[in-house]
Amino acid sequence: MENKNIIQTNFIITNRNIIELFGINTAVMLGELYGRYNYFGKRKKLKNGFFFATKESIEKNTKLTPYKQRKATNMLVNTGIIEVRHLDIPPKTYYKINEEKLMKVLKNSVVENMNNKRLKI
Repeated sequence: MENKNIIQTNFIITNRNIIELFGINTAVMLGELYGRYNYFGKRKKLKNGFFFATKESIEKNTKLTPYKQRKATNMLVNTGIIEVRHLDIPPKTYYKINEEKLMKVLKNSVVENMNNKRLKI
């Protein structure tokens, strides 16, 4: 069995800077959403950049309760990293990741970290 196959399956990727800025639950939620974004994107199933996910499927994959999902989602929406819409009948929750905003947040975090390290020298 190749290690490459193990690494490519069943992981939620999180970013340490996102964990530091927003907490572990928000970082896990964003990692889960990004995985779904990539999944739907590769299959050309995004609707104007949006993809859907149910709170039940997110909870199954992350163990984040609907309450924790709501808190994480609100934080990501308030910072402009994701957009949420309720579409279709019955309504489904659709998410869109603003990669440009996410990159700005990460870049600012890295620059701030570097500046803080320089000040400590």
